[in-house]
Amino acid sequence: MRRAGHRFAERGMGLVELMVGITVGLIVTAGAALVATRQIIEHRRLMLEVQMQQDLRVAADLLQQDLRRAGYRGLPANGVWEPARGAIPAKPAAASPYTAVTQTTPGGSDLFYRYARPTPGGTAVNTSNVLASNEQFGIRLSSKTLYLQLGLVNGQPNWQPITDPDAVLIESFVPVINQQQISLADVCNCPPGGPCPTLTVRRVDFTIQAVAKSDSNVRRTLTFSEKIPSDDIAGVCP
Repeated sequence: MRRAGHRFAERGMGLVELMVGITVGLIVTAGAALVATRQIIEHRRLMLEVQMQQDLRVAADLLQQDLRRAGYRGLPANGVWEPARGAIPAKPAAASPYTAVTQTTPGGSDLFYRYARPTPGGTAVNTSNVLASNEQFGIRLSSKTLYLQLGLVNGQPNWQPITDPDAVLIESFVPVINQQQISLADVCNCPPGGPCPTLTVRRVDFTIQAVAKSDSNVRRTLTFSEKIPSDDIAGVCP
C-alpha cells in the first residue's frame, strides 16, 4: 500500500490538466494583450488630438496676427480733417484705400484685406495713400490646406501654407464678416433728415473643421473671432 501510494504521488499532471492550464494561460495572455492594445490605440489617438489642436491653434494665431494689420494706412493723418487756418484752406480727410475686407463669394472660404507696407525694394512704409500692388493679402483654403497670402513675389501672389497637409487635413474653412453701421450724427451735428457719415465696425468669425490624416476618427472644430482694428468711414460731415 505504501509503494502504490508513493507511485501515485509521483505520477505528475495528466494531459487534461496540462491542456486546461495552457488554455487558462492563453485566455489571460489574450486579455492582457487586448488591454495593452487598447491603451496603445487610445494613447495614439490622444496624441493625434493634441497635435491637431496645437496645429489648428498655431494656424489661427498666424491668421489673427496678420488680420490685425488689416486697414492700416502708412500715414494716419491722411484720414484727419483739418479746418482752415488763416490763408491755409481746410484739408478734407482722404478716404482710405485699405479698409476693404472682402470675399470672392458670400460665405466662401477666401478672405481678402489690405494694409500698408514698404514698397518693393524699399524700407519705408507706403504713405502715399495709394494702394500698391504688394499690399493685397488674404486667407485661402486649397487642397485641404490653409494658406496666407503675404504680398507678392516676382509679381505673383505669395501664398504660404500655415497648416501641414501631412498631419492635418482642413475639411472646411468658413470666414463670416459681421459689420455694424454707427451714425456719426452727434459728432458731425448733421441736420435732421440730412445726409450724415457712418462708421462701420467689423468683425470676422472663423470656423475651421479638420481631420487627422492618419486617423479619420480624430476630428476637431475650432471657432474664433477677430475684430478689424481699422473702422470704415463713409461720407463726410456737412
